[in-house]
Amino acid sequence: GLVIRSLEEIAGRGANAVTYRAGKKFGHEVAKYFQKREDVEGALHELSDLLRGQYSFEVWKPEDKETFIIEENGETFIYLVFHDCIVRQTLRRNGLDQGGPLCQTLFGYVVGAIEEITGRKAKLEIVHTGPNACLKKLILK
Repeated sequence: GLVIRSLEEIAGRGANAVTYRAGKKFGHEVAKYFQKREDVEGALHELSDLLRGQYSFEVWKPEDKETFIIEENGETFIYLVFHDCIVRQTLRRNGLDQGGPLCQTLFGYVVGAIEEITGRKAKLEIVHTGPNACLKKLILK
């Protein structure tokens, strides 16, 4: 908790950008060892299996959708539910808000890995944060 508070004090609003970029670079590096594939769902399952134990996530779709890959308003995306997340648990234990530098590191990692595996640009947004799970939106470009 102290390291994150110090980082936020030193870098201010730039702390999120710095940690996101670091996570993204790491995600790209790690994913170089994955088999390249266009199948985004398959890439996410492979990444989830690799991270199991630290970050547990799965693809999710609302009841009214037929597939996990959703196309709306010219945007293609997949919802991800993060269940067991060491970042969320650490933040809760230290009384820190979700969405800050630690979350941004994980966001960057997931985006970097998916970009490296699929060859598609991506972006991850928070839809909902909670004590037991977080809902994220992986936007594919």
